[in-house]
Amino acid sequence: MGLATLGYKVILIDGDLGAPDLHFLFGMSSPARNLNDFLTGKVVSLQDVLLQTPSENLRLICGGNEILGLANLAHQRKEKLKRHIAQIDADYVIVDLGAGTAYNTLDFFIISNEGIVVANPEPHAKIDAYTFIKSAVYRKLMRMFSGSRELQEVIATFAQAGGKALKIKDLIRAFRECDHEAGMQAERAVAEFRPRFIMNRVRRKSHVEDARRFVELVRDYLGVDMTYGGHIEEDSRVVDACERMRPFLIEHPKCTAAMDLYAILFSLGAEDRRLRYDQRSSKKMAKGLQLEARQWGD
Repeated sequence: MGLATLGYKVILIDGDLGAPDLHFLFGMSSPARNLNDFLTGKVVSLQDVLLQTPSENLRLICGGNEILGLANLAHQRKEKLKRHIAQIDADYVIVDLGAGTAYNTLDFFIISNEGIVVANPEPHAKIDAYTFIKSAVYRKLMRMFSGSRELQEVIATFAQAGGKALKIKDLIRAFRECDHEAGMQAERAVAEFRPRFIMNRVRRKSHVEDARRFVELVRDYLGVDMTYGGHIEEDSRVVDACERMRPFLIEHPKCTAAMDLYAILFSLGAEDRRLRYDQRSSKKMAKGLQLEARQWGD
């Protein structure tokens, strides 16, 4: 919503293939078209399942869970979906992935230009986030060296020893011992993997400090150059908007969570294409969302 209000053409895809629900946030109880129509061949292009939202620049591709096993896409279907996503005409294509470390989730995350990991402050949530990033590194390397049984076994051995204090640099060292060139390729691949981290539902200052320490932990142990993208404070008005089945930036553009989100947009380098706001002015962003909300009605 924020990017669309700034004038970017945005496509939002519900990538949680097991339990899609993004359409509810746009007041759609039963979308006319969804991802199933594309994956089953009812339509030939993702363009055919795009749904317009009340915001001119924001369109939605809804998930569909009518097919048993859709959460575990066959390789051919997955590759087809990835190709078509890359061909979509938009400034931003945002794929909202489900939680967990299923291969579908990891594969879509590692091909993204800008992977963003969002976690709550609770310890188990941060552990899950760390596990996800580590699994994404392993999955990236597994796909890179799918033709080498020896290197696949090296990765599997390290993955199974997850409870021990093994660092990704140790894995790369093991690669080099097997195949020096492969070790160099693996090192470059990890160096190019630079996800962002956002701490969600922050309730106190120490949670932000924990987030920064988490990023340092990922850099140290996983060798992943993760960037801290910002935080969003706990805000009951986000839940209120969910209950009304509307985006919270439309319902409450001046709430605390909205202001935090504007700051994150600015940190990502988003600029105003409509020349209406100062790039760093959250107050003007809120005014822009108030104008956008008129398109949504009551």
